Amino acid sequence: MIDDSAPDPADARRRFERFADAARGVGRDPDALGAEATRVLEVACARAPYLATLLARAPERLWRVSDGGFLHREKPADVIAAEIAEAMKGVATADALAAALRTIRNDELVRLGVRELEHGGGADVGRELARLAGACFDAAIGFHDHQLRAKYGAPREDGGRVATLVVIGMGKLGGEELNFSSDVDVIYVYSSDAGAAGPLSLHEYFAKLCAAVTASISEVTSDDIVFRVDLRLRPEGTQGAIANSLAQLERYYETFGRPWERQAWLKGRPCAGDVGGLGAEIMETMRPFVYPRHTAPTVIDEVMELNKRIKRELAPRGAAAGSIDVKNGVGGIREIEFFVQALQLVHARNPHLRARGTLAALDQLLFAGLVKDDEHLALWRAYRWLRHVEHVLQLESGLQTQRVPADPQARALLARRLRYPDVVAFEVDLAKHMGAVARIFATLGAPAASPRDDVAELLAARLSPEHEASLLKSLGFRDPAGAAADLARARRRPDSPLGPAATGALARVGPALVAEIATSADPDQALRYVVELGARRAAAWSVWRLLDESPPLLRLLVSILGASEYLAKSLVDRPELIDLLIGVGASAPTRTRAELATDCDHRLALARTADPGDEELAWSALAEFKNGQVLRVALADFAGRIDPLEVCGELTRIAEVCLDRALALIEASMRAKHGTPRLADGTPAPLAVLALGKLGGGELGYAADLDVVFVFAGDGASDGARPLDNVEYWTRAAQRLMTALHARTPRGKLYDLDTRLRPSGSKGLLVSSLAAWRRYHETDARLWEHQALTKLRAVAGDAALGSAAQTIAIECVWGVPHDRAAIASSVGDMRDRIEKELGAPGDLKAGKGGVIDVEFAAQALALAYGHAYPALQSPATVAVLAAAAQLGVADPADAALLSDGYRFLRLVEHRLRVVHDRAVHHLPDDAVELDKLARRAGFPDGARLAARAARWRDDIRAAYTRVLSRIASPTS
Repeated sequence: MIDDSAPDPADARRRFERFADAARGVGRDPDALGAEATRVLEVACARAPYLATLLARAPERLWRVSDGGFLHREKPADVIAAEIAEAMKGVATADALAAALRTIRNDELVRLGVRELEHGGGADVGRELARLAGACFDAAIGFHDHQLRAKYGAPREDGGRVATLVVIGMGKLGGEELNFSSDVDVIYVYSSDAGAAGPLSLHEYFAKLCAAVTASISEVTSDDIVFRVDLRLRPEGTQGAIANSLAQLERYYETFGRPWERQAWLKGRPCAGDVGGLGAEIMETMRPFVYPRHTAPTVIDEVMELNKRIKRELAPRGAAAGSIDVKNGVGGIREIEFFVQALQLVHARNPHLRARGTLAALDQLLFAGLVKDDEHLALWRAYRWLRHVEHVLQLESGLQTQRVPADPQARALLARRLRYPDVVAFEVDLAKHMGAVARIFATLGAPAASPRDDVAELLAARLSPEHEASLLKSLGFRDPAGAAADLARARRRPDSPLGPAATGALARVGPALVAEIATSADPDQALRYVVELGARRAAAWSVWRLLDESPPLLRLLVSILGASEYLAKSLVDRPELIDLLIGVGASAPTRTRAELATDCDHRLALARTADPGDEELAWSALAEFKNGQVLRVALADFAGRIDPLEVCGELTRIAEVCLDRALALIEASMRAKHGTPRLADGTPAPLAVLALGKLGGGELGYAADLDVVFVFAGDGASDGARPLDNVEYWTRAAQRLMTALHARTPRGKLYDLDTRLRPSGSKGLLVSSLAAWRRYHETDARLWEHQALTKLRAVAGDAALGSAAQTIAIECVWGVPHDRAAIASSVGDMRDRIEKELGAPGDLKAGKGGVIDVEFAAQALALAYGHAYPALQSPATVAVLAAAAQLGVADPADAALLSDGYRFLRLVEHRLRVVHDRAVHHLPDDAVELDKLARRAGFPDGARLAARAARWRDDIRAAYTRVLSRIASPTS
């Protein structure tokens, strides 16, 4: 099992033998392991000695960890909580509680350690460790609170309400960035001092509770600890009470709160106990202290001084010369954290710079124009890399260390455990990352750099072609000749800030533009779009003036132009949308359909006021609304402010409003010519637009077609001067709607409609009467058409008619139970055909383990069990999977895996569109482009993104296959 490729083969073999002996001692055969268990054991023995020790100490742990289904993905908080609740059954003593929590903790360390080592720092284990800590605190609070109540009575405030306790996570716990040997910094707060618990005051009661909880979590036993609990950040530090009431907390910070305590509270987060009640109240109470209206000009100096003091206090006495502290040393993790926190404190009034996590906050700073693209990239990569090194160091011995050893042999072994070919390659990266962090950290509070003299010469066109090419190459342009051509094109315009004729604001903007372009993710791309933006004569001067007045806006704009082709093209095509950047992050990233409809109606009203008879103006207003809203979503997506499914929901709501208002425009035009369509009894005969596919599921992506069908009320004719039969009337209306949405207006295109899922497909009528709709689906529809109907939802037109058509679909699909084996066979056959015809090997949608696997698994579950369980009649993929797990018709692990895999694949789809402006489903072949995509998707590099995608697709296909097999099983 252990070969010579291990970092230390002899040590790894010894550790394997220790495990094997221990396994045999509990009746397990170490030579008959499954694939997952083998991999876990190999990783632990070869690369993480501490994990191997935990396995040898309790061999059954290997099977618990490898059989849990969470080696390749995050374990949700509710799953962790459920596992702890299961372990707590029968726990009657504090010792039993401590043992149960330590067993869970050690299992999780093995699982998370393997995830960290397998994914090279891309597993985000800090978040999972923070969830584990919160769940352990909750379990300990629940147990000891029960014990104390039995002895003293319930803690009650004077009004009779039960007093509560909350654990505020600080530091890495608050930021969800724990490492494997982290202390957990906490502050205990209870709701009030006014009351009692039997003979005890509330303060006495909660002091006892917090002392007992702390002991259960942090006391060393034969099974080690859960987490070391650090209470030094509480009011008055080590001299203060173990727990404080909310009133005491507020008085302390109002009176004595110091700048470093403000900085500490940037990461404060309720993580256990009464999180939603008391926790939310505490955060609201603390907000004016943490984020005051006025910031002292000395804040940068205070942060720098605190960093120096920590370095002095933590400098280990007698540390080996040449050892390097990747956390507290110059250029270490703490300098990244302090750099981010300093800017958060300086800009405390901005409510959208308040992320607790370091990387999330760094993304926010980028999108506020407060850090440059190259600074963001350098700090982002350094943080991920240094955290991974820190984790590997701690998995060596289980100790709280962050020091790279000075001993050559120990350092070489560390390099091999980090998968470096030799120690020199490791040291090169160590110097690169820590050097970059130190340089950027040193810029805090420094005055803005003056433009380089050679940049001024470049803009003045005074350089020879050879010198110009050399300079452009030194500035980071991959294609100096192309960049020179772009500059030459810009110089031909008298109003260009990149030309020699620039004066005033143009002369100021030009050097700043070049400086930011050089630090962007793709200088060649950024320059190209800056030049194209300057070619928009009507908008150019106002844009340059705006950028001159706002350096953060200039930085943000260039960052976007260099990093996202999709956003760059949107902004260049419609420069007026640059105004959106001024408020990016300043407004809510999501909007309701009602809010969107109000905005759309306002724009349409302005168009009608400008020229009531100009239909083209109305369609342009609708396109302007759509494109502006999609850009808003893309900016929020790009900034990491909304998750992949929220992106889908936003894009869906925008499409629904556009469809509904577009249909209203068509109906108004049709009524003017042909009157109102009516039934035989004279009542109106309206139309409804029904959504299918991703529009129906609320899962729309960028640039997606809209799958729709049209249903009208029934036969009859319109009442105008030129009447039409209702079917002809609504057929013309539907055709005009499709044409109008597809046509390119001066403000861009709207949507393409796909109507091939209508009754009888492309051979059927474009519109169906309600009676024909019912007749077809009751008598002629095939199983795959019923599968399509699981996504059906009325989205536009007449609401009552849409609801009636939707009810018919529900009756036809779920009115009677289906043959589950037939469903599994039909869904499987269709999936195989799609994969064969459309699914290239690397296709993240139609290929093996792609998006369609997840969607078809959910649709099969809905068809198979929806008759018995109405909760499965949702059109949303993730909602169906969640309901199936809760109802027991799907394995919860498979449902969770499919849901998580779906989110991952949709994230990559969105990023492909935003970063590369491609509505395709393949990862880029070019390594540079793949790296750029990976960075925006939260991965250190393209190789890791590709590896993660491959792993997800394998896991998704396996789960999809198990879901269909279970459906087909007669015992399911």
